[in-house]
Amino acid sequence: MKRIFTGGTILTMAENKQVEAVYVEDNVIKAVGTLAECREAAGSGCKTVDLNGRCMMPGFVDTHTHPMMLGMCRIWADLDYPKVAGIDDLIRVLKEHGKTLPAGEAIRGYAFDQRNFKERRHPTAADLDQVSTDVYVQIMHASGHCNVVNTKLLRAIGVTDDTPDPPGGALGRDKDGKPNGQLFDSANDLLSGLDGVQPQNHGPNIHMPDSPDHLMQRFEVGQDFFVRAGITTVNEVQLTKQELNTYLRARDQGKLKMRMEMSFLSNYLDDVIALGFNSTFGDNWLTIGSIKFYSDASLLSGTANVSTGYLDSDRHEGYNYHEPEEMIEILVKAHKNRLHTLTHATGDAAVDPIIDAIEKAQAEDPWPEAIHRVEHAGLVTEEQAIRMGKLGMIPSTQPEFLYLYGDGVVDAIGEEKGKEFMPMARFKKYCSLYTISSDAPVTTPNPMEAISTAVTRRTNEGTVLCPEQAITVEDGLKAYTIYAARALRRSHIAGSIEVGKLADFAILSESPLDLKEDEIQRMRDIKVIETWLDGEKIYEKK
Repeated sequence: MKRIFTGGTILTMAENKQVEAVYVEDNVIKAVGTLAECREAAGSGCKTVDLNGRCMMPGFVDTHTHPMMLGMCRIWADLDYPKVAGIDDLIRVLKEHGKTLPAGEAIRGYAFDQRNFKERRHPTAADLDQVSTDVYVQIMHASGHCNVVNTKLLRAIGVTDDTPDPPGGALGRDKDGKPNGQLFDSANDLLSGLDGVQPQNHGPNIHMPDSPDHLMQRFEVGQDFFVRAGITTVNEVQLTKQELNTYLRARDQGKLKMRMEMSFLSNYLDDVIALGFNSTFGDNWLTIGSIKFYSDASLLSGTANVSTGYLDSDRHEGYNYHEPEEMIEILVKAHKNRLHTLTHATGDAAVDPIIDAIEKAQAEDPWPEAIHRVEHAGLVTEEQAIRMGKLGMIPSTQPEFLYLYGDGVVDAIGEEKGKEFMPMARFKKYCSLYTISSDAPVTTPNPMEAISTAVTRRTNEGTVLCPEQAITVEDGLKAYTIYAARALRRSHIAGSIEVGKLADFAILSESPLDLKEDEIQRMRDIKVIETWLDGEKIYEKK
């Protein structure tokens, strides 16, 4: 099939920023330039796709996602703010959701945020017992780093008054020191059972066990959100056997509608090395060549390692998943086995061990092509950003965190430390690459919302946080396209509209670059009208 796209704004994200037409044959871009040039290249028998004044861009590239977790959470009860603004709301919504389920089925919900509750606290087992004492009740924090369960489920997973905190996690406790139903980070392994995925101190357990058919349902529900957002390439950043099996089945059954880089969770590091996986494994659809590590936990749940601590929590301090020496050891091992790395670090005190590890790795075994990312990079200091830039490290950011959770984070860590929250301009200054992504389901995939926040620095409560850390609209677009493709080693096929690349496009209602300075907030309202993958339209907004 031959097609020429024209009749609107075409943003290439390449050196020739804007062109009149693009010629595609089958699934490959064959010509980019004027309409006359594309017609000459196409010859006869070519169909014209009229953009009708809309804006065509390369498909967005999301460098930090959890597609199956997104689908899982969308099937559960929605506990997002402002729908749920307190414990009473929480109980009511869960009870209503329970009425829709078969008798005896567990009641589950996702996306609560204690900082948006009027009570300003995490729920407890006692709260969830008001939902039901007859069936299991489980709710997951918006960050994915905490679950709360009712007493029935707490007892079923074996938690007693004497159960100790596991490495890389903690049990919430009441004033008498007894477990109160809250499970932080590695403590969530208790929910997966003996046969389920158990990351231990390698990350929060977001891999709730289920049947193969239900796992596929999770994937299809989650994938649909990316397709409707114009996202054609994603990085699954927490791959376990559960996800890998599902994605392979989706590919083989023709259900895969986006390209995926899959990053194994670090508890598989030795297995991946033993099997010989490296950065060259895969094709245009599925690739594996990177390992996901966790340095600390979550700013949103109050467990990230922030050097100045917290003002809104009984805990006051976060924690690391690994001691600095171990963090350095495993990152260096990955590097020396030619595995790219991405390491979760939301607090500033979690960043230095990562930088120290990459310095050591490159000194002992230089690998110029290595991609070493810092995921979230929520409170990176200027000194840390300078060190990251010198090493070619890439911050993988989610500005939408600032929009959804910024006010709560600043209240929790204080205004002074809050000035360093999501420092995008700092990354632009010191790092050759930086990316913008969703971390779905912590946010809903929506590139326009994320870029708008990176530019305006405005929260959902109207606060403008650290305006000096703003970037431009063009910066944001590149961070979600060509910069992201480079970070995923896919710039040869994705991230820009150039000859030889694959025909993956997002068609928007209007061009973000046409917005005037006083209209930038309106960027959040720009819609994805169509999504094209491999030269075929796979979504059209009705």
